[in-house]
Amino acid sequence: MTDNNYKFDSTGLAGAGEKRQGSSLFNSYIDKYHIQNVSDLHLLNELVFREIIQIRTKKNLEKYKKSVTTEDNPIISSSTMRLLDDNLAKIIELKKELGLLQEKAGNDAFQYITELKSKFAKWREENQGSRSLVCPHCSKMILLKIKTTEYDGIKHPYFKDKILFSKTLLKLHLQNKITKNDIAEVLGVSEYYVDWLISKWYERPDTEDLKKELDNEPKDN
Repeated sequence: MTDNNYKFDSTGLAGAGEKRQGSSLFNSYIDKYHIQNVSDLHLLNELVFREIIQIRTKKNLEKYKKSVTTEDNPIISSSTMRLLDDNLAKIIELKKELGLLQEKAGNDAFQYITELKSKFAKWREENQGSRSLVCPHCSKMILLKIKTTEYDGIKHPYFKDKILFSKTLLKLHLQNKITKNDIAEVLGVSEYYVDWLISKWYERPDTEDLKKELDNEPKDN
């Protein structure tokens, strides 16, 4: 049984900061491990709650440490260490129960493989819109766009040979119509990568076609 609408229950956490942190950590676990079972989601909620409590306790220790004015006062009391140790033991226990530790595979190989197949099926369902691959004939990047019954291979719009590239974006930037940051956000790269593209594809002597095309169009001031 699965529940795609299950939300993190932040009851017991202090303030909006801890609640946001808990919700973010909870969703990160779901995205990474594709946890769907309702009982597992409840266990995950408990795991995240205890991890936030562990973080809170350590932050309180840090505040206490800064307030200590003499070396006679202990930084961490034995009761606080027991609290941390007991909570950590429960965190490890919950992670084992959820299969988030590697030893889970050794304890129950069949169950591990079954869960892995389920996670892969969910990933495939969420990432089936297109596929990028190298053409076996010309060795250039192509994009497979899904059709009703099959994939349709077309020329990839964001690759030149095997390098992530967009002639249109580069041209717009050199015409001062968009910034390097705009290109970086579209392609999912850094601005340093954009500088490298300019040096590789525009400033080289064998790119006269691009230079002529740019020179024939007026630049914005």
